[in-house]
Amino acid sequence: MHIVIDAHLAVKQIDGVTRYLIGLLSELPKIDNRVKYTILELPKAKSGLPKYIFDFPNVDRYELNLMGPSLKQHFILPGLLKKLKADGYHHPQFDMPRFVNTPTVVTVHDLKYVFHHEFLSKRSKLKSLYARQSLKYSIRTAAKIIAVSQNTKNDILRFSNLAKPDKINVVYHGIDCKKPILKGDKVSRVFQNDYILFVGTRRPHKNIEGLIKALAVLKSQYNSNINLVIAGKSYSDYQEPENLAIALGLQESIHFVDFVPDEELVHLYDSAKVVVLPSFYEGFGFPVLEAMLHKKPVVASNVTSLPEVVGDAGLLVEPNNPNDIANKIFQIISNDKLQQELSKKAEERVKKFLWKGVAQLTLRTYQEAFSKNT
Repeated sequence: MHIVIDAHLAVKQIDGVTRYLIGLLSELPKIDNRVKYTILELPKAKSGLPKYIFDFPNVDRYELNLMGPSLKQHFILPGLLKKLKADGYHHPQFDMPRFVNTPTVVTVHDLKYVFHHEFLSKRSKLKSLYARQSLKYSIRTAAKIIAVSQNTKNDILRFSNLAKPDKINVVYHGIDCKKPILKGDKVSRVFQNDYILFVGTRRPHKNIEGLIKALAVLKSQYNSNINLVIAGKSYSDYQEPENLAIALGLQESIHFVDFVPDEELVHLYDSAKVVVLPSFYEGFGFPVLEAMLHKKPVVASNVTSLPEVVGDAGLLVEPNNPNDIANKIFQIISNDKLQQELSKKAEERVKKFLWKGVAQLTLRTYQEAFSKNT
């Protein structure tokens, strides 16, 4: 079986899709060396894929200079897949290229562009229209669909009224539990006080404003001197979190950090008191797994995919209620016993999310989708 995996979305500044591709491709070739993979990758200077992925004997590389989701993919991919004589094609996003005759597996991470227009910029509203049309086509045309959570599967079914729900396989994201946790004092950003950590792009659906309001409650009602570190790229012209921090007089207690490379992100997790992800919507929630890897207590929203990921290894909150968020944070930072209990649960919980298992379930999906074509 020859499978082409489209990894041209894997970029240097690692995002969720890039992390997914790195984790999957690090394990997939190990399972069955009779399966040949061709990975479509950006030019080396732009790609976020590590070199070792191409050291596997059953992996070939094909350079595809196509940045981000692009209309060009609809014209380039059909001919390329035919040229490569692919038995199957894996597209790791919702927008499966048109005109592809090769059996295709599509990974759908979330449907925020479909269900939550209120969180989109004007430019993104055009993207929402593109997403809706692309998703409809992908659901109708793909041989199989991978949903990264049960919530994402439910959203797909709600959006599409798909007659055969078993066309969708739920395959959770994973994490590398053997990844070295760097320690030491060589950190370029050092925060003197204890801090709450938020990791993620500063987008409206992440509910950073709710977290900032919760910090204000912690200061005023709980007399806490804890700080907040917000680590992630800014988004479009969305400046509400920065403006709110100034309006509430919290600019000295809140540290906005732009994109953080993995080696530095390790230290931020390692030194955090608690990790909080109060999102209104998540397809999965990578920062929850990363926090668990570092044995950190987690406070997360009680909506969409997050309860699936958190399990009993964290405290869940109502995202629209800053008082609830503040209360759950305070429960953790003021109670050493609870911190230790959640840390132990996190250590066990994260073992359920391994890339090896993700790769095995993905290969099984390939076999279901492509077996008639081999």
